[in-house]
Amino acid sequence: MRAPQQLGRFGTWIAVGALVWHALAILSPAWVLTFQQTKARDFASYYYAVQVGHDGGDPYDKVQLSAAARDDGMRNGVHPFLYAPPFLLAASWVRGFELPQAFHLWFWLDELCAVAVGIALWRWWRPLGTQVGPVIAVVMGLMTAIPNNHAMGQANLPGMLLAITGLWQVERGRRELGGVLMGAACMLKMSPALFVAWWLVRREWTAVIAAVATGVALSVLSLPFAGPAVQWNFYTHVLPTFSNGDYNGLAVPIGLFGNHSIPNLLDGILPTPAATLSPAAQWAASLVNAGLLGLLGWAFWPRDAGAGDDPDALRFRYAAQASCVGVLLLLLPVYTYEHHLVFAIPAAVLSVLAVQQGRLPRTWAVPVGLAVAVLLFDLQTIKGLAEAMPPALVAVGAVLRELKFGALVLLLASTERLGHVPAAAAAPVPATAT
Repeated sequence: MRAPQQLGRFGTWIAVGALVWHALAILSPAWVLTFQQTKARDFASYYYAVQVGHDGGDPYDKVQLSAAARDDGMRNGVHPFLYAPPFLLAASWVRGFELPQAFHLWFWLDELCAVAVGIALWRWWRPLGTQVGPVIAVVMGLMTAIPNNHAMGQANLPGMLLAITGLWQVERGRRELGGVLMGAACMLKMSPALFVAWWLVRREWTAVIAAVATGVALSVLSLPFAGPAVQWNFYTHVLPTFSNGDYNGLAVPIGLFGNHSIPNLLDGILPTPAATLSPAAQWAASLVNAGLLGLLGWAFWPRDAGAGDDPDALRFRYAAQASCVGVLLLLLPVYTYEHHLVFAIPAAVLSVLAVQQGRLPRTWAVPVGLAVAVLLFDLQTIKGLAEAMPPALVAVGAVLRELKFGALVLLLASTERLGHVPAAAAAPVPATAT
């Protein structure tokens, strides 16, 4: 492997420019819109779920949530609450604020989480080259999905921060701590459970046990907000609805522009008048998803050591596998909207680094560059272009509709290639002290 090229001062200035652009052209307009918004968008579901749970009600009952919102005089109704019971414990701080105040405060707390994600990723990946910091700054500085998280009141970034730090700690050999952090991430966002499944493939038993134990412990601690009956209802009734698109009665069409998942694509091919996936689309999605899980499990399965990979190659492979799983958890669910795309940040960063360092062939430079550019680009602009297409160019509009889905698929392919374990090379990743 040839020595990585140095970005040097030019790369540093590009990174600084990206961060300035983020602050002035991306974050500031999002804050202005958020400050003018008092109904709190998706954040209202968390806010009223905490209120209902604290008062002894069922936070997964949309009727009770909407009643609490009307009693508050702020909204006529809210989307159903979809997160695991321990989320209520983490969000209990909102009880000290009125809805608009809590929403506006969350905007800046979420931005701090984004900054922390970038720092954690840099600390974890510093051994991969001096380009790591500038590339992270450029990708995160220009990614419009980050302020979209803030403005929508979404909670992806706290869960991502816990997941990133958990992955980092396991790579350092601190498997108990990494498992605890990942278990907490799973209780904030269910999708990081896919990282735990990946640890099973890698036989990281200690980390897996710690993650499961943490989930159980947090569930017990959240009993004051969600009693045994409520928690049983979540795991036996609410959670299963995620597989068919019902999502506990979520009144959002699966085919809404900006849904970037495999089930959404299949819903368009095998539609139904109902609000959920058709039985054919469910079966097709299950088969495709199972196939992807099986293929990646085989690609990442540890083989007998023998090729003598150097520690840097092993470390890069571990990072690539984790990044690939981060993209996969976006493609599998029925709903994957713009705010979810932050989980693709590691894949975008690592794919760019791989092209710079020659770990990917030069032929990958253009597709990786286009995929990253599409991932960072503003979704509403893409939507406007698609809707402006005349009838003669309806096919172009259809391509624009799936641009970000295509970008995710390409990043999945690039990180799978980087993380693939050769038949005779599978020494465990060495622990680092970084």
